[in-house]
Amino acid sequence: MITASSKLTSKGQITIPIEIRKALEIEEGDNIRFIIEDGEAKIKVVKKTIVDELFGCIEPKGDTSDLNKLINDAWEERAEEIVRKMNDKGIHS
Repeated sequence: MITASSKLTSKGQITIPIEIRKALEIEEGDNIRFIIEDGEAKIKVVKKTIVDELFGCIEPKGDTSDLNKLINDAWEERAEEIVRKMNDKGIHS
């Protein structure tokens, strides 16, 4: 078992200690997913992929407004779901 501590900054940021980064093989560009379950926080490393590195390199052909609307609608739906869950747990934003 590896344990380490980190301090939260005034901007809400933390530094992941080196021993944790090494154990989880976290590299620059990886995403960290935070999972709250039964009052405990877990983190999951989402490794960057070649697709992530290439994203945005090529301009899309044609009209992308439908795609952009779908993406925005999905983000709004997810945000509403999170707020509902927070309200159900008595957490107010």
